[in-house]
Amino acid sequence: MTSVKSIAPISCLNYKQYKLSYFFESFSKYEFELGKKRNKANKYYNSLVMYFKKDILYIEDDLGVCPKCHSKSVFSDGYNDRLLYFYDEGAVNAKVKRYTCDNCGYNFITDLNGVVEPGCNYTRVFKEKVLEFVALFLGLVRKIAYKVKKDTGIDISHTTVENWILETENENKDIIKNYSGYYEFDIEHTKIKGEWNYRYTLFDSLHNISVADEVYPEEKKDLIKYFLDVNTRNQKKISITSDLDDKYKSIIEKLDFKHQWCLVHARKNINKTIKENIKENNIEKYEIKKIKDYKYKIFDLFESTSYKKARNDFNDLLKEFEDYPEIIRQILLKQIMPYFETYFLFLKDPKVPKTTNKIENYFQKTLPKHIKRIMKIPKGVMTRIWQRKKIWDTRNLKTT
Repeated sequence: MTSVKSIAPISCLNYKQYKLSYFFESFSKYEFELGKKRNKANKYYNSLVMYFKKDILYIEDDLGVCPKCHSKSVFSDGYNDRLLYFYDEGAVNAKVKRYTCDNCGYNFITDLNGVVEPGCNYTRVFKEKVLEFVALFLGLVRKIAYKVKKDTGIDISHTTVENWILETENENKDIIKNYSGYYEFDIEHTKIKGEWNYRYTLFDSLHNISVADEVYPEEKKDLIKYFLDVNTRNQKKISITSDLDDKYKSIIEKLDFKHQWCLVHARKNINKTIKENIKENNIEKYEIKKIKDYKYKIFDLFESTSYKKARNDFNDLLKEFEDYPEIIRQILLKQIMPYFETYFLFLKDPKVPKTTNKIENYFQKTLPKHIKRIMKIPKGVMTRIWQRKKIWDTRNLKTT
């Protein structure tokens, strides 16, 4: 049996597929809003068709809905020329499709708000890439501009980069909900437009991330208390390790934290006290050797493996108190004895950090000395810190 192909009459086929939304404007509006929600997960907010043809980028609206009356009965009305800067593609000549609504006669152009900010030729993806370099290059805008030109061929001004940095909203968000309760606190000096400002930082030593960073024009007890109180509310309050600044102890204990002094700073402070005493009193060499020998006995206390051992060793030191040089007696009586618990809290709870080494390292990674002296406004400092903090958190966050 011979098979015969039947040819359908062309008049039966329509060039366009109609949808219910074409005939009911209210449904068209519903479909338009639904499309926007559906495309939120896309790279761009609006649903766009983007394709290259003869080295020209064509951008069209995939939804094809009138923004005024929400009708889908629209037709193409030519293109607008636009120069756009992409990081991977470089400078691109684009044609953005225009439309006219059949229903209300409204003329509109494909919405590029998801691709580029109004009045700007640099795409959002381009700017995001540049802001990533803020963290990698420590905010040195001339180096960032050089890197961009080398990668893309686009000669971007370092002033433009700085403006983008300052426009960035600092993402002062908690990376985790519950902090460990074991903190380190310190204040770093930074020059802004030639004047000293102060960076307050609270650091979670167990999770190895910063809890809070702020820049203030002064270093005052009221500000310190406010900063610590606000940033530890509804969190565990166990201990704070700090340097030996006199202001910190009373504030930390009023906020119901136990206080640990940094043992690195303690050693430095004892060395400084002895050095000044030797210089002022012109002490003989044999006496200097004797002072140093007793100093190392004090330092051995800091290496104790248990609180009981540290207490017993300290009591043994006191038995020979009358034989010690005057400066050693002063250190034992005025520096060690009244604050024994503050020096050796870490022996009662091993989770308490005995130094502020982690926060010092965090300072160096997020705002090195050669950067912090050239800033002009506090927001410039904080934006750079937060860009660097993103990298720190990604690399160093410990959840256990």
